Amino acid sequence: MFEYHSLSSRAGEQEFTVERQFAAPRALVFQVFTQPEHLKRWWAPQPYTVPTCTIDLRPGGIWHYAMRSPEGQEHWSRSVYSEIIPPEKLVYTSTFADEHANPIEGIPEHLTTIIFTEEGGKTRVTAHVQFENVEALKVALDMGMQQGMNMTWDYLVEYVQTIQAK
Repeated sequence: MFEYHSLSSRAGEQEFTVERQFAAPRALVFQVFTQPEHLKRWWAPQPYTVPTCTIDLRPGGIWHYAMRSPEGQEHWSRSVYSEIIPPEKLVYTSTFADEHANPIEGIPEHLTTIIFTEEGGKTRVTAHVQFENVEALKVALDMGMQQGMNMTWDYLVEYVQTIQAK
């Protein structure tokens, strides 16, 4: 059975952290964070979908995707990887972008560090999201970014249950 515990979700002066423990192997959890065919299935908060997702998984590589609203509006984002240590760590800088992966000006960029820790057959995932300043963090929190991450990780619970059941 796949279960999770929301261990913490807290905001600081220029960052927030979301941490959970999943009853799944670390290699599998790392895969669902780094392969487009997986991310398309769980990355967006419901009822959004991810119709487009490409990943060049290497330092300097770009992760580019669109989240589609139920009304059909697409919201594009891009992340540039700076560090990848399979299956332990991902570090990338993200911002909103256009459909060609060009960053949109005026939207706060953020640095995300995700650590995958194996603990007795389970995986603890800790995402630390840092912003340039307090104002940028406030914009992201007001847009619902922290709640959105928690929602997508709920979606991840369901998705990993389906792949482990196969």
